[in-house]
Amino acid sequence: MRNLIVLGGGEDQIPAYREGRRLGYRVIGVDQRPDALGAVEADQFLCMTSRDPEGIARVLGPIDVAAVISPASDAAQEAVAELRRIYRTPHQTAPDALRCTVDKGFFRQVIDRLGLPAYRYAQDDDIEKLTAAAADLGYPLIVKPADSSGSKGITVLNGPGDRQADLAGAIEHARKNSFSRQVILEQLIEGSHGAVESFFADGRLAFMAVTDRVITGPPAMISLAHVVPAALDPSVYARLSEAITAICAEVGHRHGPVNFDFVLTPGGDLCFIEMGARLGGNGMPLMVRHAFGLNTVEAAIRLALGEPLTIDVTHRRTAALRILAAEVDGVLTAVEGLAELRRMPEVVDVQVFKSPGDHVRAYTQAGHKLGYLVLVADTRELLEDALNRALRTLQFKIEPDVKGSP
Repeated sequence: MRNLIVLGGGEDQIPAYREGRRLGYRVIGVDQRPDALGAVEADQFLCMTSRDPEGIARVLGPIDVAAVISPASDAAQEAVAELRRIYRTPHQTAPDALRCTVDKGFFRQVIDRLGLPAYRYAQDDDIEKLTAAAADLGYPLIVKPADSSGSKGITVLNGPGDRQADLAGAIEHARKNSFSRQVILEQLIEGSHGAVESFFADGRLAFMAVTDRVITGPPAMISLAHVVPAALDPSVYARLSEAITAICAEVGHRHGPVNFDFVLTPGGDLCFIEMGARLGGNGMPLMVRHAFGLNTVEAAIRLALGEPLTIDVTHRRTAALRILAAEVDGVLTAVEGLAELRRMPEVVDVQVFKSPGDHVRAYTQAGHKLGYLVLVADTRELLEDALNRALRTLQFKIEPDVKGSP
């Protein structure tokens, strides 16, 4: 049996484990956490960092690898590319598209080259240079690692006198969460947040799902929910399609998944924030499957296998994905209302990743989520009503950590 390597063993990689097995492949999972979900899902599990492709190849040896994939993870994409080279698998991400995924400053340069709406930024690994740049950029600004995802290491600063997180502390926090130690400072753009989950085939934008993106407030600014279709004017959809096509042409991304975060400003500008030449995280493929009938996980695996792409949308439904999260660190003592929630006609999927007795973390980064909830309805109003009822029904009981506990 041929092997499919999946880098990462978290909740957003598990669909690739299951889809790969359904397609008839032996699945090898890689994650440095011994308790990762992938440890029990994989046919073979390597407890090691997914960022060491040469080490992974040494452990596996000269096996028959059909494809390598890592949904939702920016950090693993360079290792994916190297393992694909080592094992000579058919598909490879375009180098500049890969660089956009792992280097936010390079993506900003692409936006500037294309003349798309932009905002000021500065990227460096030197604290003194970043401090001087912050004074030039002005406030409010957002400080984040240049090569990380999932809101790790992010801080929003309202001004130089911000007592909650001073600039030096914010820069150091970002540096600790950056593999390259590169930090990017960006002007904080006001407006409506959105996301795009798309797929290219032969240089053509074959699929585009645009969502209204609900985020938490500062300092993390992390995704909390997505609603599709986004409540945007048709002209905005047209501009998104045109801009995304231009970006992908510029970086040579002709095949495969690509996702974007953007802000629509009060003045009508579309400001792209980040790009990932991979399947999106935070349950986006799950929502796409329920809203459009499109299995993007299967499509991404088949692309990695070198098979022809088939992108078929079978239906279009109003849908919402809500990330289930805790407000405090503590121990989960009970999950109440789950059976009742699953009986709601609008609820098409609910996944809970934690069990009573597990330690949980406050939702300050994507890796701290408790689960996913997906609903569909005939109208946006009915969807919002169902979501409110669902969140009242499902209750996570948490015993907060006492001060000084680990």
